[in-house]
Amino acid sequence: MVFPPGQGKSGDYLMALWRHYLQEYAEREGSVESQVLVAANHSAEIFGFFSLSLDRDGRYRSIIDQRITYFTEGLRRAASFEDRLVNATFALYNHMNTLSQQFTQGNAESQELIRQVGEQVSLRTQSGGPIGRSAAAIRASFPLLGLMTLVLDRGQLMTSGIRHVEQRFVAGEEHATSEWQYLLNSLYRLVEMLQIFVTLSDQELRDQVQQIASRFQEEDQILDLMSKLRNGFCRLFELVHLVATHLDAILS
Repeated sequence: MVFPPGQGKSGDYLMALWRHYLQEYAEREGSVESQVLVAANHSAEIFGFFSLSLDRDGRYRSIIDQRITYFTEGLRRAASFEDRLVNATFALYNHMNTLSQQFTQGNAESQELIRQVGEQVSLRTQSGGPIGRSAAAIRASFPLLGLMTLVLDRGQLMTSGIRHVEQRFVAGEEHATSEWQYLLNSLYRLVEMLQIFVTLSDQELRDQVQQIASRFQEEDQILDLMSKLRNGFCRLFELVHLVATHLDAILS
């Protein structure tokens, strides 16, 4: 069943996070860059919560807490839009790294893929500016989410959909000519893959996922890149908040 919001043990926190997201977004009306950061930062926070929720035996607690601390410290230190975006996107990647380990625990082949992705991130961030580092973080997050989605698709009901999004990711990589384009392509493919992930987590969430997907398509009609980034990060937060809230209710 689809649980009403706020029903789980962390319901108050999740509802407060949602209200804070809406309030900050509204307060920054007229500044697309600021709204991008609101959505990106809230996405990082909800991914951290989701990872903690799945860590029932506390095996990953110390690394998750450490990554949350790094993100919080980065919020205080970063001053420019670019540096704040780096902080948010690397928090997203770090939590995705932990989540992918949680989902594939004991699978040596998957663990090797996760390690290789980590090496690629290190190589891509050794040179270049902050937007290049943000792009590297989101690009690396995509194969990890794809891996997690394949794990959920035990009955192979969504294999064709997963492969289709993977193909779109590769095509976008081939056509990208700037770090901004690499970032946007990876972010959009994350949102598309996450729609499949959330639906696989519980088929009863399908209608809510479709509502978010429709909003994603509607707001993509805006042509400027920054508005597209805002669209991507907003939908990312909404999708993870949806599945995290549902999981919290189930586990409570």
